[in-house]
Amino acid sequence: MIFFNALFLCLSYNILGNMISGIVGIFSFALRKILFLKRCLFCCVKSPFYGNFTSTSFLLGKIFISNRRNLFMYENTNIYTDSIIMNRKGKFIMKKNSGAAVGLTVITGNHMSIVGMPFKEVTNEMKTELDVHCEMDKDIVVEEDVWLGARVTLLVGSHIGRGAIVGAGSVVRSYIPPYSIVLGNPAKIVGFRFLPEEIIEHEKELYPEEQRLAYDIVVRNYNKYFTKKIRLIKEIISV
Repeated sequence: MIFFNALFLCLSYNILGNMISGIVGIFSFALRKILFLKRCLFCCVKSPFYGNFTSTSFLLGKIFISNRRNLFMYENTNIYTDSIIMNRKGKFIMKKNSGAAVGLTVITGNHMSIVGMPFKEVTNEMKTELDVHCEMDKDIVVEEDVWLGARVTLLVGSHIGRGAIVGAGSVVRSYIPPYSIVLGNPAKIVGFRFLPEEIIEHEKELYPEEQRLAYDIVVRNYNKYFTKKIRLIKEIISV
């Protein structure tokens, strides 16, 4: 009798455990579907107000954007909280698989100086009329597979090459070569993520042939950096 009671209890606990596990599984599945539908609805509602915004683009937390029409975020991109995107005229473009940590600052325009006039009195109309070479407002582009560390600042005309890493607190105001690691103000190359051969292998895994970087360009960027480092070391030694 004791044996049958024990067997009954074991079977009851087993059945109850399976039921609970099944309920939790169903609830978890339903929750994932609800979150997915919420994300899709968010994308459908929000996308028309942006230059480009996908279901896998994320703006997380408090972010100021001066012109949503000039913000282009592609697949699997994110910008974290406390970020400021000043893109009234120039575009800010973040391509797929790239992201920015907290405190990103993007400034696509400059103030204009006019003799005899305080800079705060120079209107946007004046800038448009006088800036015939479009030097005051330029697009900022972040290519694929880029990581921007905390409190990074991207100034007018910045272009971050594919696969680059920009260290925390850096200020970028020019072109950053693909797969380079940059730090400082202004941001300078301190290394590369991979060796040239590894970069080519990495490109083969991620991109179709027509989109891959040419080997000679990769090697030229790599050698250019190390040539500068060797020259600097020689200068230090000779002092």
